[in-house]
Amino acid sequence: MTISNAFRALKPIEASDNNTSTSLTQLPANILEAFIPGYSIISKYLLDVLGFDITLVVSVCLLIFGLFTSIKFLWKHAYDQFEEHFMSYVCINSDDDLYEHVLEWLQGQKISKNSRSLIAKTSYGNAWDLQDGGEEEELLDPAKLVNFSNWDSKVPPKFQPYFGRHRFFHRGRYFEFRRDAKQMMYSGWGGSSVFQEDETIRLTCIGRSTQPIKDLMRECRDNFLDKEKACTVVRRPAPKDMRGRGRGFWNRVATRPSRPMETVVLDHDQKDRVLADINEYLHPSTPRWYANRGIPYRRGYLFHGPPGTGKSSLAWAIAGVFGLDIYCISLVEPTLTEEDLGLMFSSLPRRCVVLLEDIDSAGLVRRQELQEGENAKGDDATAKISHEIAKALKSVQIKGEKSKDNNQGISLSGLLNAIDGVASHEGRVLVMTTNFPDKLDDALIRPGRIDMKVRFTLSTRYQIYELFTRMYSPDAPARSTNEATRIDPPASSLQSGLRGRLIPKQFPASTEPISKLLNQPDLITPPQSPGHITPAGTPAITNLEQIASQFADRLPDDTFTPAEIQGYLLTRKKDPQRALDEVEIWKDKQLEAKAAKSKTAPV
Repeated sequence: MTISNAFRALKPIEASDNNTSTSLTQLPANILEAFIPGYSIISKYLLDVLGFDITLVVSVCLLIFGLFTSIKFLWKHAYDQFEEHFMSYVCINSDDDLYEHVLEWLQGQKISKNSRSLIAKTSYGNAWDLQDGGEEEELLDPAKLVNFSNWDSKVPPKFQPYFGRHRFFHRGRYFEFRRDAKQMMYSGWGGSSVFQEDETIRLTCIGRSTQPIKDLMRECRDNFLDKEKACTVVRRPAPKDMRGRGRGFWNRVATRPSRPMETVVLDHDQKDRVLADINEYLHPSTPRWYANRGIPYRRGYLFHGPPGTGKSSLAWAIAGVFGLDIYCISLVEPTLTEEDLGLMFSSLPRRCVVLLEDIDSAGLVRRQELQEGENAKGDDATAKISHEIAKALKSVQIKGEKSKDNNQGISLSGLLNAIDGVASHEGRVLVMTTNFPDKLDDALIRPGRIDMKVRFTLSTRYQIYELFTRMYSPDAPARSTNEATRIDPPASSLQSGLRGRLIPKQFPASTEPISKLLNQPDLITPPQSPGHITPAGTPAITNLEQIASQFADRLPDDTFTPAEIQGYLLTRKKDPQRALDEVEIWKDKQLEAKAAKSKTAPV
């Protein structure tokens, strides 16, 4: 069909032999033939077979379709003009945290229930989602094996608005939610092109001010953060092909419940000192103090000690106490370059905890000087030359071995530039953990990069007592909010932890049994849990303290790590008396295994 044919069809048509004229609802056959090729043949065939002329029906349908299309076009044009001049909008990219905040908020609104365009997602709950007194908990029989094959079917899926435009009212105001996706081309490895789908959210409201949208986004953020007040967000570096290509350098990988500070087995004076130092560093007035004196606003901590003594646990507890996200970096990742590391540190938020675990395993060890030729005399020129040649050959050999190693990670200079270079990030709390502090290079742990060193030791008698009482204390009711805690240094005992508990003072060093030391009036014992929720098999608080004292008296000081003792108690977590009765046998077997340097000691 062409435009000329349509105009020719609209010209006056001569009357037929029977002098019949076409009405408005019955278009001429020429017009119908122009819009529907072969219409004359089809209509003649239907007239012969059915005895019914479809010209009137087709004409009415075409008129209705044309009228509807015209109204739709006019409405879209008018709405676009209204939206351009009388509506405001805010866009959010998918790599921003607000993207998840808005989608999480919409899941609980009517728009996710009444909309005709939704996307369903499987809901994977965390291990700690089961609240106290839940129906599933009551149905479990501890004497039988637990089978979770049918539990997933009981978890309903989550629904979110799909791509397109969705309209809803909130607090008496009209809003529009629009979710779009577009294909973006980024450069990949080896110069290849990679297509990735980037999503955006667009929130629109009536009015020339974006303040209603800002208020809605603030409500979405507060709603999201309220659910995670007692949780710590874990972030890790994004994959290599995602870094710096329209997305952030960090991925949110987990959300875990914040660890109370009292669960960290460490000397309480050291806890007080670390918490007081970090609290003073994070105070809002501290950056100005640093700037006025020309000091870089950075703080670094080195946690060192044997494996299993709670170094990483203290870092997690610090992030939970101060409500900070924790950013974990592995320096041995083969795809991590020095440029990426610098950009990662530059993209950190204003306040956060950066955790570098096992820094000694990343190859950043103390520089070793070659020892050959040290005893050569000063007047022996031949010995000096031989020594220099040996040093050069050894250096070339080391460089060749490093070049063959694809998992060597970044260099020491690259890490130092990222930590405190000219363009390094300020405001973060840097925590390094190591099992062998003597192997670290002096440049890495010098003052200014590492401001405080915390030594973790093997379990003392009082730490063993704390582990036992915490393991068998009654469970506290689950809490959905986190109470803010203020730390006022210096003090004999600081308020720390998520629930405003007190850190007890250091247990006095003594050779007397712990049962006698507990009678001292100035000693603060761990907090007691409510008695009405005491699980079966858990003794009363007074009896539990006595059993804990006897348990600690039967284990030697500075011999076992907290992880070893906790592993022993976990296998007997419902029977404290059994743990006390069998600890002597366990101790002897562990000591025999340590003497024989065996790694398969029974638990």
